[in-house]
Formats: sequence, C-alpha cells, structure tokens
Amino acid sequence: MKKLFVLSALLCAGVLFSASAKEKADYKYEYQEAAISYRNVQVYKVLDHKDAYIVMYAKGHRDVGSVTVPKKWYSAAKNPDAKLNFRALPKGMNPYMTVISRDGSFERVILTVPTSRASAIWGIASHEIKVDDADKDSLEIKY
Repeated sequence: MKKLFVLSALLCAGVLFSASAKEKADYKYEYQEAAISYRNVQVYKVLDHKDAYIVMYAKGHRDVGSVTVPKKWYSAAKNPDAKLNFRALPKGMNPYMTVISRDGSFERVILTVPTSRASAIWGIASHEIKVDDADKDSLEIKY
C-alpha cells in the first residue's frame, strides 16, 4: 500500500512539473557581445616622471613593453570618469595593470600597485627624459 501511495505521489508530481514547465521553444538563446572588455597585464616597474607615469609591463611570455600614462588622467577626488585610477595591491599578489575598453576603444586604465612609494615597483624617471605623449587622450598598448 505504501509503495502504491509513493508511486502515485511521484507520478502526480511529475505530471504537475511537466505541465508547469515551459517548452524548449519558449527560450531564446542569443549570443550578445559585451560592450566593455578588459585586459590585465603584470607590471614590472612604474617610473614617476613629472608629466606622466612610465609603466613597464609583461608583453607576451618573455618580452617587456612600456607605455606612458599621462598624470593629467588621474583625479584625486575619486572621479569615476577619470581615465587613470590607482588601486591598493592586495597582499600576496603581483602588481598589475587593467586596461578597459568600450566598443574596442580605450576607456580607462587601473594600476593595482603597492601604495608605498618605497616599494621596489616604484621608481623615478630622470627629468632629462622627454615624454612626447604626455598630452595624449588614448592609450595604445601591445600585448
């Protein structure tokens, strides 16, 4: 008797579940590409210049690339529209740079580095080095 009751309860549950389930044709699966994308690269050194930051980063598996990030992009007032933001490096992680793009064009860069300028990641660029692209509006980085 108990077996018959359990069997009929399972049968009723199955009928109710299948009646309430939507048909597979009701679901539309469409691939939609995101408008925003990002790339993270490991940072080896950040050189502080009077007009810009010179960032040396991992390019590929064994090459080193460098990019100039103008200081005018940074806003100390926590402006969400600033093109340059700094993030404190969490303990146990290597410094990295995040380049964010919207629809394939540069939007902003985030440097996740130690906050202490005494860290080995920070350095000072010679004032004799001329930085030609300190007034640029976009960042082109080669990975």
